[in-house]
Amino acid sequence: MPASGVPKGTIGNRGRCVETPSFTRTTSSIVHGRTALLGAILIASLALSAVAVDGSAEVFEEFHRICLADGPNFLRMSEEAHRRERESLGEVGFDELAPIAKRSMVRVWLTIKPDGHLPAGTIIGVTEASLDGRAVDTCTLALPDTDPVEFQKALFDKTDAEKISEDRGPEQIARLFVVIVRGRQQWIRLALPASASSGKPLIVVSSIVPAATAESKGGAE
Repeated sequence: MPASGVPKGTIGNRGRCVETPSFTRTTSSIVHGRTALLGAILIASLALSAVAVDGSAEVFEEFHRICLADGPNFLRMSEEAHRRERESLGEVGFDELAPIAKRSMVRVWLTIKPDGHLPAGTIIGVTEASLDGRAVDTCTLALPDTDPVEFQKALFDKTDAEKISEDRGPEQIARLFVVIVRGRQQWIRLALPASASSGKPLIVVSSIVPAATAESKGGAE
């Protein structure tokens, strides 16, 4: 294990050393392990939004603001959820969306109406977790009615994201990126539908950051 404490190997592509974590959850387990409760939440939420999101690049901006810029934070995200009248969900409604299986704390919310650029029915989750023995914080958005191509294009347009791995399954493609935001190295896990013809797409995107560097505890700008 390197001195920085981030497990596994390193990959260098643009003249920088990229520390690469190992993830305990596979794409197939996320696809096939979704609970009936989660399915019911998503079906119900689609009825809340008669029109699909127009502008998936703006949806990425919300992900950047909520999960990347300030990092995952329970207090800040709880206060924002209360202010924006998001509905609190039980942990079981998020279990198969979380990027890391070993979690010590979880909070989950549902947008019951369009929320900024987030569509109604967006699931937002924040966790404290353990990855290869190291404490990490994660922030996840499960996004209905969001165009995968436009969302990923915004990822590359708005950040210095570098893809370091990809896992292709019959129903879903999971990609792992490394990105530097405000001087802090983070990982982004992006799960996309494998087929554009698979009905209303659900994008699941997460940020993962070592807990020791999860700054801005008060949600500072």
